Amino acid sequence: MIQHILVAIDGSETSRKAARFAHDLAQQTQSRITLLFVLEPPRMVPLGFLDSELISTGQRSAEDMERVKRLLDELAADLPRAQVQKVVEIGRPADTIVEQADRLGADHIVVGARGLNAGGKWLLGSVSDRVIHHASRPVTVVH
Repeated sequence: MIQHILVAIDGSETSRKAARFAHDLAQQTQSRITLLFVLEPPRMVPLGFLDSELISTGQRSAEDMERVKRLLDELAADLPRAQVQKVVEIGRPADTIVEQADRLGADHIVVGARGLNAGGKWLLGSVSDRVIHHASRPVTVVH
């Protein structure tokens, strides 16, 4: 029985579709929803011979956090008939989604497909693929 659905949100249209799908599922199962946004930490690239590192992505600012909170508030407002919790975490997206599902006791995970082309998936993998392979609960990928 599904009582708690974790929805991974990244701001893409497919993650919005995932939230709507989760809302419909929550209505059918009388479940609550957690909207999870994972901010990736800055990546450090070692420069080797200089014995230092280069930050390849920017630091997270207060404005980034405020933008994410506004997005989650907007999505929650679009899910009027569901009990919605909003969570923002910093970490590697797939790992953090699986960890949060475990920590929160979610019965089901819903993620959007980013739509990477075949070459991009082969080189980078995808968050949804990693979640499917590492989660200990059912996962629905919304296209």
